Amino acid sequence: MREGLRSGAILSLCAVGLAVLGLTPALSWIPEVPLIGAAILLPVAILIWTGFRAAKRSGRLLAVPLTGALAGGIGGCIGGIAYVIAGKPALNIAVGLLAGALSGAVLGLAGAELARRLR
Repeated sequence: MREGLRSGAILSLCAVGLAVLGLTPALSWIPEVPLIGAAILLPVAILIWTGFRAAKRSGRLLAVPLTGALAGGIGGCIGGIAYVIAGKPALNIAVGLLAGALSGAVLGLAGAELARRLR
């Protein structure tokens, strides 16, 4: 649980930072392609790292998708809130929470598989 909370906090900071960079009108000069790339690659890397660490620490496969889902859910929810603050629809909170939790569980399992293969 601690690993999921820690990674969720890191993921939240990344989501808020990317939302500010991507949605602030004064920062519209920033190219969109690197922002989209960072918005995809950063969460994927963080969630795989979360699954890797959770597998190394717990040794139980059931803990890994739960840890990844917790981290992804936190990051997705905070990212959705950042989008709502920027004037986007409130549906972003629910979508962020669900998409984050599901992708967190799947990517966490990928990180656990990586940890298992490296042993």
